[in-house]
Amino acid sequence: MIKHMDMFLIKMKKYRFLLLLFVLGFIYMGCEENDIDVYDETPRLNLYYGNVAVHFRDSDYVKGNMEKEWSLRVNLQGYHLTEDKNFCMTVRSNDAYSLKANVSFADSYVFPKDSIYRIFTINVSRPENLTTTKAYQADICFDLDNPLHQFDPGREDKEVLPLEVYYVIRRTNWNEWQWGEYSDAKYFFMMDHFKATIDDIPEGDETQKEIYDAYEEYKKNNPPLLDDKGNEIVFKKVE
Repeated sequence: MIKHMDMFLIKMKKYRFLLLLFVLGFIYMGCEENDIDVYDETPRLNLYYGNVAVHFRDSDYVKGNMEKEWSLRVNLQGYHLTEDKNFCMTVRSNDAYSLKANVSFADSYVFPKDSIYRIFTINVSRPENLTTTKAYQADICFDLDNPLHQFDPGREDKEVLPLEVYYVIRRTNWNEWQWGEYSDAKYFFMMDHFKATIDDIPEGDETQKEIYDAYEEYKKNNPPLLDDKGNEIVFKKVE
């Protein structure tokens, strides 16, 4: 009886050992398959920001700044590089944008080895239309078809960066008693005439009369300028 029990226990230990080996092998194969599915170790890049807004101020307009240099960031996906690699950027066509931003890039950018991210710059042109109500738009993405680009596609949700470009010119120190009700069209006209922002335009009867006369002269050869409500702008008349 005791001998039979010993044999039974030996067989149970053997079966448990074989079962353990089977489970461990199954887990190893599952992990190996998942590793292959998730990542194959080729270098990839992802855009860091979700969206970008580039503002042109009244000072940019007066100084005649036609473009701005803007910094963006890309992150490395995977292991550190063992050597420098190039990446390229471009603008993806989007017919949904009625006003298309003009963006330019370097021929290529270098992603340094042993880095996990790279800051690079683009050039964004000033909006053509003198308005603050509508943004110029563009979708920035990696130029995967460029032969200089040395990275495989990254995450789909990080491959496109929507960009908006517009004027932000309204100032808190606008003197309504001096210049009347504010509108973008009025301020653009004043900046064109005085070649200065509101900070550097003198206040007083003399400048009031000057801008009034300038606008009346302007209307002799041009249609009236409209404010944000669709009404003609008005400057105070000084006798």
